[in-house]
Amino acid sequence: MNKKLNNILISNDDGYESVGLKVLLNIAEQLADNVLIVSPKINQSAKSKSITIKKNINYREISKNFWIVEGTPTDCMIFALNHIFKKNKPDLILSGINAGSNIGDEVSYSGTVAAAWEGAVRKIDSIALSQYGGDNTINSYKCSQAKGLEIINYILKIKSQTPKFYNVNFPYITSFNLENVRSSFTTLASQKIADEILVDNDSNSFRIGRMINDHRSLNNTDLECLQKNKISITPLSFNLNNYEFFNELNHDLWKYNSKS
Repeated sequence: MNKKLNNILISNDDGYESVGLKVLLNIAEQLADNVLIVSPKINQSAKSKSITIKKNINYREISKNFWIVEGTPTDCMIFALNHIFKKNKPDLILSGINAGSNIGDEVSYSGTVAAAWEGAVRKIDSIALSQYGGDNTINSYKCSQAKGLEIINYILKIKSQTPKFYNVNFPYITSFNLENVRSSFTTLASQKIADEILVDNDSNSFRIGRMINDHRSLNNTDLECLQKNKISITPLSFNLNNYEFFNELNHDLWKYNSKS
């Protein structure tokens, strides 16, 4: 086992009473001497990196090292890293364990991934964790309970010149020999929200459609991994710059200016 860390900050998007948060706390306490929780008061799923502006955000310490925030997962991170950890950064940020997977294009909507993202941009190793099929029962988190500590320890051992930013998804397995569950490094599947929406004209409301899988991009993806009952480990980038296109544009601009 790795040497224990000093401080771990954990959060989620399912709210402070979620089963997945309790599972993650148990794992984090095996990794660090000091674990702090800053979690949304209510479910904030699919809030992505949204923040609350132009209004006060209430918070409360409900027990030692456990704060709840009336805001988004990113609000939680901003509060934690600028107030609780103002003088010293945490050694690691863990977000989750989400009730349900966060794969493919879903990661751009995920509050779970967003909390880890906020840590990564602040140069803190950060991991988002999700349990496919997870719900409000502890039984649905058997795989993440059995393999979570091992996977996090493995990621921490990876040498990297930039802060670690990973998205981990555990398959839904309750009866198989969990110690034999394997893992793979993956890319994000091509998966998007359907263009169709379900409209209720009587109430002037609509519901966004289900996720659609693009099976043309299935190979070596997180989706394929879960379908094979394997743990997916996806390295993410918090830098949205397109450097290849940037260099191409600069070259074209240079040629244009040379003709002027």
